Amino acid sequence: MATTYNMPEAETGQCEARAPAVLAGLILLGGFLTIVVSLYMVVVSYSSLPYYDQWAEVTYAANGGNVFSPAWLWERWLEHRHVIPKLFFGADLYWFQCRQIFLLASIFVIQLLHLAVLSWGMWSLGRWRGPLWLTGTGLAAFCLFYPSQWENFIWGFQVCFVLAHLLASLSFVALLLYSRQFQQHSENSSSPRFLVISLLAALAATYSLASGNLLWPILIAAAVYLRLRYTATISIVGAGIVSTGLYFYHYVRPGHHPRPIFSNLRAPLRMVSFLAEYLFGTWTHHGIYVAACIVIGELAIAVVLVFLARAYFRRLGLLGIQLLLTMVFCAATAMITAAGRSSLGAVLARVSRYQTVVLLFWCCAGLLLLGFSFFARVRVRHSFVAAQLMLLVVLAAGFTRIEAPIAQARRHGFMLDTAAASLLTGVYDQPQLEWVYPILDELGRDVSYLQVHQLSIFSGPVQSWFGKRLEYVFPEVSFSDCNGAVETVVSVDTLGARGIRLSGWAWDTKRRAPPSAVVVTLNGVIRGYGSVGQRHASPGGVQPKIADGYMGFVAYAPAAPRGSLVTIYAVLKGARPTACFIAAK
Repeated sequence: MATTYNMPEAETGQCEARAPAVLAGLILLGGFLTIVVSLYMVVVSYSSLPYYDQWAEVTYAANGGNVFSPAWLWERWLEHRHVIPKLFFGADLYWFQCRQIFLLASIFVIQLLHLAVLSWGMWSLGRWRGPLWLTGTGLAAFCLFYPSQWENFIWGFQVCFVLAHLLASLSFVALLLYSRQFQQHSENSSSPRFLVISLLAALAATYSLASGNLLWPILIAAAVYLRLRYTATISIVGAGIVSTGLYFYHYVRPGHHPRPIFSNLRAPLRMVSFLAEYLFGTWTHHGIYVAACIVIGELAIAVVLVFLARAYFRRLGLLGIQLLLTMVFCAATAMITAAGRSSLGAVLARVSRYQTVVLLFWCCAGLLLLGFSFFARVRVRHSFVAAQLMLLVVLAAGFTRIEAPIAQARRHGFMLDTAAASLLTGVYDQPQLEWVYPILDELGRDVSYLQVHQLSIFSGPVQSWFGKRLEYVFPEVSFSDCNGAVETVVSVDTLGARGIRLSGWAWDTKRRAPPSAVVVTLNGVIRGYGSVGQRHASPGGVQPKIADGYMGFVAYAPAAPRGSLVTIYAVLKGARPTACFIAAK
């Protein structure tokens, strides 16, 4: 006869107490792994070449301008006044050789600081402790660093995007700290320092990204709701009026963008579809109309919850207000973006740079869910564990889709490196350069500026290799140390430069990894250069078997005189790089 074993109540209680801690540890681990994966993505997709909008700084400097001058800092870029980000751009140009490393590191540090602000807000404003705090911090790390926003991590220009959202969170937290101090002390003894920090953060956000202007009405509404002293509310109103007035002083609307108000009136359903794709595009794959229905339903639910959840927000305290303010800011940003971009098509709503807003919005929604499950007045048994399990499923689902954005980031980096090879060799491949540089008519002057000042791609050793015999630059190793093939050779005759474009694959057999680069020699003298990192299918008939990987290369070399021997070598990594023969043409 079978017997059953009933766990004693004490042991059952211990298991139930351990479950939230174990799940919190897993969610925190998921957040940490997300940070590691994003850091890996930044490293493997890195290129020192400026991309598109970043060339504006180089062009201005090449024309003799001072990138730290007030006139340049104040000059509008599309809808934005990038006063604060331009300080970062100038520092990268003048002090860090325009190699993008400073900008990319700044973006990563800004996101880490944003994570610290959110985590600190949970601890101080929400008084979250133990598994609740660890779970919230893990969720915030996952959302702030998830690679779907890859464009903002690997493009130095996007420091403006992540900086604005950090400053928005800092402004909200500082205002709430001022409110708490005001409530705890008498009016005469409270210090205005937190109010000043809030105003300065909002001002910096405004002059980092156009969406920063949305902070002022949100801060005013928060001040009224929090019943701050009259002088504090007037200070916020005054600062908002002055900041917005200066922002729009001599403001000229970009001619290629539609007027948002007319876009709203003429095509409201198109706006809703864009907004739905913006906020819910990563969660549904059934088309924009299904997403539109979802967003309308969610808005209706949100209106109901505002009235039903007032007691809940009072229970969450200042943290609940912080999260709600952040969600309002993100939603308002989405609406403004939809107003200005919906005419370009709803597909644009899914571009990776907008994911920073979307993920911050859903991060705050998730934190509110955690708080509700933990602090609900009528506690449902295991509600917090259920919320943790749901978040764990979201994290797991996110990791199953993490390869796609990394592949996009790596492709972006390879395209930049290929354009860099074209510039370094002087074989100007117009289709490749058009992808990197906005106005090719000004390319020669800007490239000359970088070359003369040894900036960006000209700051490394590659340029010094050209014109030297291979053996004077690299020790040559046995051809068994590498493998590869040249698959296509195409003539290039654009922008006044003649040459060849070679593509194929290369593999370091000792390290079982792609080489760092390839070089092309004409009669033994280095004349060409190429980047490695394109996704390439496994080459058949090669022993040992090579798996699919990022081993594809594209190289450029000047046109060779008839009868010249063209040879391609892989540059293998090591304490001293070596050259390994791949093919001859």
